[in-house]
Amino acid sequence: MTLFLFIKQAISSIWANKLRSFLSTLGIVIGISSFVIMLAIGEGAKQSMLEGIGNNGNIIKVSQNFRSEDSSGKNIFTEALAKEIEKKVPLIKKVIINYSAPNGEATYDSQYVYGSIKPISNDYFAFKSLEIEYGSNFSKDDFKNGEKFVIIGNAFIKKADSFMGGGDSPMTGTIPIGKKINIAGENFIILGILKEKNWEFDNNLFITDTTYKRIFNDNSISGFEVSAIDEENVEKAQEYLNYFLFKKSGVKTGEDLPFETRTDKEMLKQFNEMSAKFSLLLAGIGAIALIVGGIGIMNIMVVSVTERTREIGIRKAIGATNKNIMFQFLIESIILTLLGSVIAVGVSWGVVTVIGNFFPEFQPVINSYVLLIAIIVSVSMGIIFGLMPAWKAAKLKPIDALHFE
Repeated sequence: MTLFLFIKQAISSIWANKLRSFLSTLGIVIGISSFVIMLAIGEGAKQSMLEGIGNNGNIIKVSQNFRSEDSSGKNIFTEALAKEIEKKVPLIKKVIINYSAPNGEATYDSQYVYGSIKPISNDYFAFKSLEIEYGSNFSKDDFKNGEKFVIIGNAFIKKADSFMGGGDSPMTGTIPIGKKINIAGENFIILGILKEKNWEFDNNLFITDTTYKRIFNDNSISGFEVSAIDEENVEKAQEYLNYFLFKKSGVKTGEDLPFETRTDKEMLKQFNEMSAKFSLLLAGIGAIALIVGGIGIMNIMVVSVTERTREIGIRKAIGATNKNIMFQFLIESIILTLLGSVIAVGVSWGVVTVIGNFFPEFQPVINSYVLLIAIIVSVSMGIIFGLMPAWKAAKLKPIDALHFE
């Protein structure tokens, strides 16, 4: 008997009990789909982070250490300190200031617009390798005079479901250069639109730092972004920077520092470690769901063997071997689990698409190796949990099977 005939008979048997077969695969569907979805989310977040790092492997982020008990509420960051770092710390090329700006309460054409206000200095776009796609950049006079101009991220003009929070932005499909947008009660003129980059920039409302300080009357700084002279020297530059800030902070040895520094590589390493632990936890949950699903498959196969006992007896009576019978039921079990994995992949794809539409700041990614793992796991589950029923069917004696009622 050929493999094709085994598969054909297995499909016929499964099709004859469609609802029961489908219900028996639900455990497999839940186990595999949950695993695939969470891996896709993790991979999407990782790729988004890598995009954010881009060619900026020489960047050191400096922020307030809110975990510090000794320095709770202490903020050492000032514009003067930023200039000092540029001048005095070895291997440092440039320092960019991050202001403690709120999320933007903005309206355009009487419609609410969500975006983060981002006050910037005149070299911020060059520092971040950002380019203007439409309109123009801020001029020196804009920075000097604190003019009420704004440059918006690309997400504001994208098509449906690309805007943060899902759905259209009121600017979707337009190029609103020269139009007015109201930000925190002040009217700004849209000067330019950035080229699409990633979630870190695409939903921002960029204004000059002088404009921000003049209108919002707020000079508070949340931290710095510091560039080393090159990627090879970033760790050494971080050491020099830590020592300089330690001296400037005035804390005593043994006390918690009021600041913390992290390179993008360190952030990626921490993310990977956290992702690995999360994947391990997910694998455990998925394994439990798969075992439950596998037991369900095994139960259905045992029922199938019982229902087809006379059929097994007839087939043995006309020459079918134990190997033929065992292989037949094993193929059915494998096809059931493969069916479950196919449904799981379809469900995963649908869920991932919905997540991507609602959270455009990152797009979940289903890698091909994940699909391969899903297939291997499903086949393995089919063999493991189909073996006992298949063995039971193969060991039936023809005379007993034919007399079974």
